[in-house]
Amino acid sequence: MSDVKASYTIALIGNPNCGKTSLFNQLTGARQRTGNMAGVTVTSREGHKAWRGVDFHFIDLPGIYSLANSRVEERVARDYLIDTPPDLILNVVDANNLARNLALTSQLLEQGLPLVIALNMLDELEKQGGNVELAELSLGLAKPVIGSDGRNNRGIEQLMDMLLDSIDQPCEPLLITYEPHLEQAIHALEQAGLRRWESVRWLESAGEGLALVENDQVQVGRKALDLLAGRHEQSPAEMVAEGRYGYIHGLLHKCSSEHRDQSAADHWLDRIALNRWLGLPVFVLLLWLMFEATFTLGSYPADWIDAGVSWVGQQVGAILPESLLRNLLVEGLIAGVGGVLVFLPNVVLLFFFIALLEQSGYMARAAFLTDNLMSKVGLHGKAFVPLVMGFGCNVPAIMSARTIEEPRARLITILINPFMSCSARLPVYVLLAGIFFTDHAGTVLFGLYMLGILVAFAIAALLARTISEQHDETFIMELPPWRFPSSRSMLLHVWDKAGDFLRKIGGVILVGSILIWLLQSFPQQGAPWLEQLGHFVAPLFAPMGFGWQETVALLSGFIAKEVIAASLVVVYQTDMNDMAGLQAALGSALAPASGLALMVFTLLYMPCLATIATIRRETGSWRWAGVSILMGLVLAWLGAWLVYTLASLWI
Repeated sequence: MSDVKASYTIALIGNPNCGKTSLFNQLTGARQRTGNMAGVTVTSREGHKAWRGVDFHFIDLPGIYSLANSRVEERVARDYLIDTPPDLILNVVDANNLARNLALTSQLLEQGLPLVIALNMLDELEKQGGNVELAELSLGLAKPVIGSDGRNNRGIEQLMDMLLDSIDQPCEPLLITYEPHLEQAIHALEQAGLRRWESVRWLESAGEGLALVENDQVQVGRKALDLLAGRHEQSPAEMVAEGRYGYIHGLLHKCSSEHRDQSAADHWLDRIALNRWLGLPVFVLLLWLMFEATFTLGSYPADWIDAGVSWVGQQVGAILPESLLRNLLVEGLIAGVGGVLVFLPNVVLLFFFIALLEQSGYMARAAFLTDNLMSKVGLHGKAFVPLVMGFGCNVPAIMSARTIEEPRARLITILINPFMSCSARLPVYVLLAGIFFTDHAGTVLFGLYMLGILVAFAIAALLARTISEQHDETFIMELPPWRFPSSRSMLLHVWDKAGDFLRKIGGVILVGSILIWLLQSFPQQGAPWLEQLGHFVAPLFAPMGFGWQETVALLSGFIAKEVIAASLVVVYQTDMNDMAGLQAALGSALAPASGLALMVFTLLYMPCLATIATIRRETGSWRWAGVSILMGLVLAWLGAWLVYTLASLWI
């Protein structure tokens, strides 16, 4: 405590029947009095206690479950904390109903209020065979926690000392990560001038728990509520509650023997998913099944789309006379765009399975399982979410690393994210795995994703030993309850991702296909510019068995990785407007070992332009963007060469 003053105000707050008033009586003795809070009909108690030369003024607020609802006692507590904030809050928590009581605690912590926690009725819990690790609970909440008993004065002296020591201590708001669409709504309100906890409170109460004073804030808030209503069946209050209880479940798994709010089925699933020995093998098995199904099930609709693209190409070729325009449309635009469009079913299936794992609650368990492993390589537990998001697109994944406050952990997460295979690389993997490893294509996909994770962890371990840590950051794993994902939510999620893929096809892939065709078609006399460029750079890639066609395809991938597949379609010019022609041409031009090396190079080499720009913005330096580019190129060349050399011995 610094700069001690004569008197401090301590507000007692907690759920009804948590033993708060009994503890208040033990703290204040016979000197308490009853008084009305201004403007309301609900009473609260006030009392004093002198301790080590300091006067403590205690306010016993009405028992409440939440700060967001409109019940009168909740408005009293909420308005008191905002209008006349106390020097310190004594949050009284019932040890027998921890999950429910900590829901209020999490709201106080999100608001960034100075807090000490008294765990009441701990003896009753212990009589029932339960226990709570106070030190673990304190570490998880980053707040002092002490056991208390309102029925006698045992431990009152220790509690008073803790209150005295906690006065004027720095207090950081708790940051709970909510569902992505809810996070977008919170961010929009923050941009309109609200603090994070105010944004959460306003959304949670649908505008009733907090008054907005600016018209633009009201408009932003209403728009955010409308967007959430259009995207989710759950109300914002339910989504906030789910996020908070996910945080609490994660906390209780670490510090409490009780988990009464779990059903028997949830408990059984957790025993398997979180098992020390079974958990990781089950996780790996699920990932293998996901990639196997992505390739196998996706091949059927992919064939249908391929047949449709081939038919369109033949019809356009038959209608138009021989000309540059005909060649541009058939060999450039339709072949290039169609060559990527056929992989849409694989992309949709991959995101469907990822959404299934996320919305069922399994992905949070996977994060819990890998937390120890990640900490050993210098990664923060919060890095799991950005890394998983990297399977979709590295750009938002890198931006989501903002939730990691410790600078070194955030920087490492940003730099290793490009090694997580984004969906843009999937068409290249599916194409090459289908050509060279037809019977084991799903296993090859699984191996590539695992290789990306292993390389990311190895680089993280190396960076952790070369960059100094600035401060430690507490992490609580959020374990939401198990649930069946709603069909509407799954469809919306998959539709969003499919829309992103289609927009890329209509943008960067279309432009890239036309550009590649132009470079491949001119000059019309002599070697085309693209071929000249390919032959010039090809010696660098000759040790992996790549020809000039693969070389220019990799160069085009600097723009966006999807362009690699489109470039291969255009440069091979198989005169067969379907994937079978490209597969036959690639299969005869490359050895299987070179095909495998080409996939590894695609996995590891430098990020696309959008990712590089994001790394520059998030790190605030071109130096780290340059490190990412150089690191990717060196690792890709060495990795592809090593894979080609070893694979040539067996394949």
